[in-house]
Amino acid sequence: MEDCEDGLSALHKIETARRNQTPYNYIITDIRLPDIIGLKLLQVIKSKYPDLPVVVISGYGDERTREDVKEFFGNAYLDKPFEVEELEATLKRIGPPEDKATGLKPKTAAEEGRLASAYVFIRGKNDADLYDAFSKLYFADGVLYCDAVRGEAGSEWDIVLLLQAADVPSIEHLVKSQIQSLGGVQAVEIHHSERPWLGEDLESFIQNYERMNAMEKVDENLTDKRNRRSVSTYAILEIDRSYLIPLYSKLYFTDHIVYCDSTDQGKMMILFLQAPTFEQIRKTITNEIRTQPGVLRVKVLNIVQVMEM
Repeated sequence: MEDCEDGLSALHKIETARRNQTPYNYIITDIRLPDIIGLKLLQVIKSKYPDLPVVVISGYGDERTREDVKEFFGNAYLDKPFEVEELEATLKRIGPPEDKATGLKPKTAAEEGRLASAYVFIRGKNDADLYDAFSKLYFADGVLYCDAVRGEAGSEWDIVLLLQAADVPSIEHLVKSQIQSLGGVQAVEIHHSERPWLGEDLESFIQNYERMNAMEKVDENLTDKRNRRSVSTYAILEIDRSYLIPLYSKLYFTDHIVYCDSTDQGKMMILFLQAPTFEQIRKTITNEIRTQPGVLRVKVLNIVQVMEM
C-alpha cells in the first residue's frame, strides 16, 4: 500500500507502477483532495484504465455522492468513518483487475491533427453597432466560438473569439482580413494558444480523458464541450511563468473549468468556466484560482446575451 499527497501525484504513481510492471490492484481516493476533486480523479483514471478498481471514500457524502460514483464507473463508495474489515470486504468483493490492455495509446500532436488556436479580444468604438459586428463575426471563417462579454470593472472588451486554423500564419491572416477590417472595431488583441507539455504521465491521462469525452459527445450528438444551459465566464490570468506547469496541471482538473490554455510564452492563462450561476463561478475564481501560487492578477469577463451588449 502506498500513500499519495494529492491527486496529481497519484496519477504519476499509477503510470510509474505500470511502466515498472508492478501495477496497483486498487485505488482508494477521498472525495476531498488538496489539488483536485476525487470524482474528477475517478473520471481521469477510468478514462485510461477502466478495469482498475477505484473505491471512493468521504466523510461528507450523501446519496447523490453514491450516484455520482456509480455514474463515473467507480467500483464502490464508503462513508467515513469505516472499519478496516469493511474496506477489506469491499476490496474482496470487487476483486483485483484482470490483466488487460492498459488503455488507449496516447497520440502525438501530428496524429491528433491538432490545429492552431488563438483567442481574439475585440473592443468596439463607442458609436459602433456591436450587434452587427457580432453577427458578422459569428459566421466568419475559422471562428469556433464568438462571445459577447462584459468585464467586472466596465467594458474593456466587448467580444471574445476563439479561432482555429491550420497554423499561426493562417490565424494572423483571418484576423487581418476578417476582424481588423471590420467597421466599428477600435482595438484587437491576439493571444495564441500554447499548451504546455506536462510530462509523459499527465499527458497520457489527459489525452485519454479528452478522447473519452469526445467520444461521449459524439454519442450524445453534441458538437462541443459547452453546456448551453449554464452561465459562462472567461478568466484571464497574468501569471509568473515559472509556475505554469503546476498551475496548468491544477486548473485543468478544477471543477467548473471547461478548458484552459496558456499563452504569451507562459505569462498568461485563459480559462473558460461554466456553472449554473455566476455566483458559483465567482466562488471558484475566489477560492480555487486567485489563491494559487503564481497567479498575479485575474481579469473576469462574463459572457452575456448579445442583446445586453
